[in-house]
Amino acid sequence: MSNIKPTFFTSDFHISHENVLKFDQRPFRDLKHMHESLITRYNASVTENGVCYFLGDMGAKTEDIHKVITRLNGIKILVLGNHDKGMNTMYKCGFDVVMHGATIYIQGEKVTLSHCPLADTWREDTSHTKIPNAFWHGHEKNTMFTVKNDGQFHLHGHIHSRADKPNSVKILDKQYDVGVAANNYRPVSISEIESWISLYKRDTK
Repeated sequence: MSNIKPTFFTSDFHISHENVLKFDQRPFRDLKHMHESLITRYNASVTENGVCYFLGDMGAKTEDIHKVITRLNGIKILVLGNHDKGMNTMYKCGFDVVMHGATIYIQGEKVTLSHCPLADTWREDTSHTKIPNAFWHGHEKNTMFTVKNDGQFHLHGHIHSRADKPNSVKILDKQYDVGVAANNYRPVSISEIESWISLYKRDTK
């Protein structure tokens, strides 16, 4: 029997952020409906023995974040985003591990994790910036929430990709937006990331 825990990735829950319902055109009646739907969809994917990396922007109100996080299955690892409180506060919200970034290896490939897309690398901006070919919104001020581009694969959130946005794709080159708005409000499994890496390597030979 394998000792490897089922692993998942997600981002941008934005718990108690009223504006995100309109901003993302999220398919929920109100915040309560959104919170319950995120919990249900998450627990349908992540089992009690699973692990999930949350790549930032959990929400606005600490007490509401705690209510949601403590109902989610598995080991919960937070990579801080620009809307998150400090490490101690996020531990109190129910996370098992809180960090600024991480590096893992999938199929022998280096994969970095941070809230924002790669630093100094163009990534289609799907939300704030109106300037064509901008890196991504907050690129200059959010340097602590990104990592250097060394040609690695990279998982992130922050840009709120959506299929119905004209310039929005959740996968661009070696970057993958695991945010809920880009992934039917469910976490992305490691098997999906493995398939993406395999296809990228096949198509770029």
